[in-house]
Amino acid sequence: MDSVAAVVLAAGSSSRYGQPKQLLDWGGMPLVAHITLTALAAGLRPVVVVLGHAAEEALAVLAVDGVKPVMNWRWEEGLSTSVQVGLLSLPPDVVAAVFLQCDQPLVTPDLLRQLVTRHVETGAAIVHPVHAGQQSTPVLFARPLFAELASVTGDQGGRAVIARHSDEVMTIEVDDPDLLTDIDTPAAYQRLRAAGRSAEQPEAFLAGIRHLVVDMDGVLWRGIEPVPGMQEFFAFVLERDIGFVLATNNASQAPETYARRLRRMGVEVPAEAVLTSAQAAAAYLATVAPAGTRVHALGMEGLHTALVERGFVLADDDVRFVVVGFAMDLTWQKLAMATLLIRQGAQFIGTNPDVTFPSEAGLVPGNGSTLAALQASTGVSPLVLGKPHPWLFQEAMHRMGAEPASTAVIGDRLDTDIAGGINAGTRTILVLSGISTRSDLDRASTRPDLVCADVGELVQVWQRSLEQ
Repeated sequence: MDSVAAVVLAAGSSSRYGQPKQLLDWGGMPLVAHITLTALAAGLRPVVVVLGHAAEEALAVLAVDGVKPVMNWRWEEGLSTSVQVGLLSLPPDVVAAVFLQCDQPLVTPDLLRQLVTRHVETGAAIVHPVHAGQQSTPVLFARPLFAELASVTGDQGGRAVIARHSDEVMTIEVDDPDLLTDIDTPAAYQRLRAAGRSAEQPEAFLAGIRHLVVDMDGVLWRGIEPVPGMQEFFAFVLERDIGFVLATNNASQAPETYARRLRRMGVEVPAEAVLTSAQAAAAYLATVAPAGTRVHALGMEGLHTALVERGFVLADDDVRFVVVGFAMDLTWQKLAMATLLIRQGAQFIGTNPDVTFPSEAGLVPGNGSTLAALQASTGVSPLVLGKPHPWLFQEAMHRMGAEPASTAVIGDRLDTDIAGGINAGTRTILVLSGISTRSDLDRASTRPDLVCADVGELVQVWQRSLEQ
């Protein structure tokens, strides 16, 4: 099937900025990872990321399905060499490619989808955004122009090609200038971090939401008590036939455990509506390895069950993957075995990156702490599949047959739920009934589309939006 790809240009040294822009923090991850995930969330495949300066650091965060990192050894000769490398790396079934700069952090999946839609509808060879009459990037080029685009030299981008084919250009008008602004100075970086995502008319998007990815702890309950309005929330979404998946980064428990907990709180939810990070990890492995593959699992029953249900064989030797989830029975011997297997070549997978775990006594080490210990002992960075990385959200949408444009993530943590929803291209709703507070929101660069006190208030806001 024909496809539209993305080429992320991330090879330069950013000498005028003073440090590699592709490694700047954005929402808890390097900017190159954020831009790459934006392209994935838009449905572009494959996403070719052209690396050069600081390639090793960038490569460590790009181990995601659908991403193809490639090296431009001539990056010092100018941007054109990265364009050439990107073009050469595209498979033959690609009919067009969207070229993205690595320093436009507010570019959205929706804008990228608009570029593709305009190309498909009009057959235009070039599609790019404009603001106030000014041409900008990202730019879509159709395959017939690939050879001409590959002939540019030095620091030339595609402007000369666009000028020569002005009668084949279609544009997308963009109202918000920040959407297209690049990070050319540290001051611009700080301003764009503060700008985040627009929060104007926050309820307007609710009418188009048909699917929800909902966190549980801090959203549906606190401790052993349901949050105010929890039962009304489920009644609301069921009455309007809004699909939902309850998603958690906790890999230690099985979905049935959460279903029983909700039943005790007066809500009937099937176990199939619960998605754990252990299940998300097992689903990912099923896309890259056949049933019967030997896997070493460092974790609890929830992780073991998820892997076995996908047909993997749990083993302590001759394994292809080491999958690490939260383990209350962690010992030095278990860390040592995982270390040796990773050093022997097994791929290192983490279910979730949570550094801490909320116990009754306070915050204690979480799975992220275990991952850090193994990374220190092996020198290998894990591929992490839980929030804020997009795979868990993509698996949730796959279960519902949902698209990002009609999906919203509801969570209580800016750094996992909201950042993850943004990375997956969905709308995001922060509830203040759990971890993140209003003061956290005021300081954060990660901006949700809507903020409510709890799911009870969300129902009220949603009802009002439908009445308007």
